[in-house]
Amino acid sequence: MTQPALRWWQRLSIRMVTAFVLVTMFAVGLAAWVMTYGLHNVPLLGRLDAMRSIQGLSTLLEEVVSSKLLNLTRAGVLLIDPTLQAEVQRTADPTSAAYQRLQATLISIREAGELTTPVYTLADYRPTTQQARVVAVSDADDTLQAGTVLTVGPEVAQVLEWTLGDGFARSSPIYWKWSAQRQKREPWLTAFAAILDSTGSVIAVVAVEHQGALFTYWFEALGLAIILACVGGGLLATMVAIAATWHVTRPIRALIAGVTRVAAGNLHVEVPVHSSDEMGRLTGAFNDMVEGLRERERIRTTFGRYVSPEVAATLLASPEGLRFGGEKREVTVLMSDLRGYTHFAEQGDPAWVMAILNDFLARMADIIIAYGGTINEFIGDAIFAVYGAPIAHANHAERAAASALAMQRAMVELNEANAAQGRPRFEMGIGLNTGEAVVGNIGSEQRAKYAVVGAAVNLAARVEGCTVGGQVFVSPATYARLGDLADVAPPVPVEVKGIAEPLLLYELRGIGGQFAQRLPETDVALDRQVEVALPCACWVIDGKVVSRETIHGTVLRLGMRQIDMQCETVVRPLTNVRLRLTYPGLEHTSGDLYGKVLDAAHPTSAGVLHIRLTSVDSTDQKILEGLLSP
Repeated sequence: MTQPALRWWQRLSIRMVTAFVLVTMFAVGLAAWVMTYGLHNVPLLGRLDAMRSIQGLSTLLEEVVSSKLLNLTRAGVLLIDPTLQAEVQRTADPTSAAYQRLQATLISIREAGELTTPVYTLADYRPTTQQARVVAVSDADDTLQAGTVLTVGPEVAQVLEWTLGDGFARSSPIYWKWSAQRQKREPWLTAFAAILDSTGSVIAVVAVEHQGALFTYWFEALGLAIILACVGGGLLATMVAIAATWHVTRPIRALIAGVTRVAAGNLHVEVPVHSSDEMGRLTGAFNDMVEGLRERERIRTTFGRYVSPEVAATLLASPEGLRFGGEKREVTVLMSDLRGYTHFAEQGDPAWVMAILNDFLARMADIIIAYGGTINEFIGDAIFAVYGAPIAHANHAERAAASALAMQRAMVELNEANAAQGRPRFEMGIGLNTGEAVVGNIGSEQRAKYAVVGAAVNLAARVEGCTVGGQVFVSPATYARLGDLADVAPPVPVEVKGIAEPLLLYELRGIGGQFAQRLPETDVALDRQVEVALPCACWVIDGKVVSRETIHGTVLRLGMRQIDMQCETVVRPLTNVRLRLTYPGLEHTSGDLYGKVLDAAHPTSAGVLHIRLTSVDSTDQKILEGLLSP
């Protein structure tokens, strides 16, 4: 929003210059009079008394600052959980949740005391070397980080040793320390308070520092004010300086508080504007900046973490994109799901589970965005993406098909990387469907989401459910949109819920044109089968329910990814099944193996079922490898 130009008397610089020029002229004149007529008439003993008074004022200021630091440390140590402190000392991991909670407590202590220096805790003090280990710090920098060994000066070392010995809070006298930032020595004060465990033993101390230059400045100002006050001019100068300083620092303090809250993630901050000068303009600009951040946050929240750059650019250019409501649009929906990952997540190491999932989602998200898709949702290890919305693409089906093929190629690379790290291999099934859907923003002002709803989405999920690992199935509508660009296998009729007639699904093997892609070559070793004769029990899975009727049969051919089973029961293609094999030589029955019936040699009668395995636990996987080895 454009603001009118400032008038000359409204400028802060004019006001400050005018006020201080008047004060300076008066002070200089008064000081000249004092120097000329005052000090010459004061006896020597009186001048010495004046110097002692100034020195006493310095001591008083030191005691006031020391008392403030001691009160802050005594109050702050009550906020620190000794158990949390002990855990952080033991683990020494700055990335742990315990360290984050302890650091948040130290930050609250620093903010309560309005300190410009960090608050930290020390432990493992060695008197011989005057060194202690920094356990946690509110604001880490190059010289003060968690885990570093801090060497304290002799004045501070004695106070620290006393506090660790008897548990009483103490502060050091003023000491001098080199400041790398200002390249000079500066005075400092440090206060310590003991952190006691449940037995009353001192396990660490919390340290609060105060830069002596801050109160030294005020001491010099007060000393000058006292001298001027002796001749009648200091009081007026101090009052004007305090008024001017307050006028300047009040909005600055408010802005600092607002910036701190924004940095913490609170975007509902508005700093009041109390003046019409430059400081008021700065405050208004800050409020406008926060409002802009709120607008961008709505975009990020609406579309999730991963959106294509063109989507973000379009919404930033048009506020209409953030309004709630929807429209009908033809889109292509992509659904993908990992095979066997749920079983691995239940039994696998938690660190591996999350690492594998994050690697998978990050890689797939990059591919989807690169082809102009928008990720609508991550559902565990499943991905729901849409092409053609919110940005309309005439070739949305072609983009979706190319994405699916590229995702399957990326799975090969991910599996190679997982195998190199000793992680299990996974396979992914992908389903595509093109149709009309309702797209738009839903939710509330606090939380919104870009939604895609309709029969096209439901059918895409059904198509994906018919796939096995490594396959890409497209619906008839998507196949029609792809036309001659698609290289597909013969259609497979499938009965799905909500459709009366069997649905013809096409296995996509490649695509030509602008986004030419092909499925990766299959691993011959994984597809190798051996002749066996293993008893097998099979149960049909309908939705999420496992049938109680057991189908008995014999496994004739066995491989890592597929088994051929002879049975007397007819099972429709693409039916999900649960299997248990009996290993006669090992006197052992397998755990639950899951698979999907690809087809049957005699679909209308009993015969041989070709079953693609979708989930095998680690124990059975090793047994299968042993049976397949020469």
